[in-house]
Amino acid sequence: MAIKNHQKTAHSPSTLEKIKLVPIGGKLSDITKTFGSTYRRLDPNKPSPTVTRSGYRDFIHPYKDRMFTVRELACLQSFPLDWEFTGTRLDSYSSKREVSMTQFGQVGNAVPPILANAIAESIKTQFFEENENDK
Repeated sequence: MAIKNHQKTAHSPSTLEKIKLVPIGGKLSDITKTFGSTYRRLDPNKPSPTVTRSGYRDFIHPYKDRMFTVRELACLQSFPLDWEFTGTRLDSYSSKREVSMTQFGQVGNAVPPILANAIAESIKTQFFEENENDK
C-alpha cells in the first residue's frame, strides 16, 4: 500500500542550507533572528508545537534535512494513514489562492480526529446523563 500524501518537497539549495543550520529542537530564528516560528526542527522526544495551515514551512524533520510532508503533519494531528487529502498540495508563492484549500491547509485547519472524538464522546455522555437525570 502506497502511503497517501507523502510527497517530499524539492527544496531549493538556499532553503536546504537554512534547514541544515537548525539542530534538533532548535529553530532558524535562534540562529538568524529571522523567520519567526517557521523552520523548527522537531525534537522526537517532545510534543509537537501546533500544526498550522502553513505547516509546509513550519517543521523540519528531526533527522532528515527536509520539511515535513502532508502525511507526516497529518500523523502529528492523529489522522489515520488511510485518510487522503485532496486538492493541490501547496500554493506557489506567485499564484493566487485557489477556491479549494491546499492539503497542508486542510491538515493545519483541522481539529485532530482523536481530540474531536474525545470532545464528541464527552458531549454525548453529558447529554445522555442530563436526559437520564430529567426523568
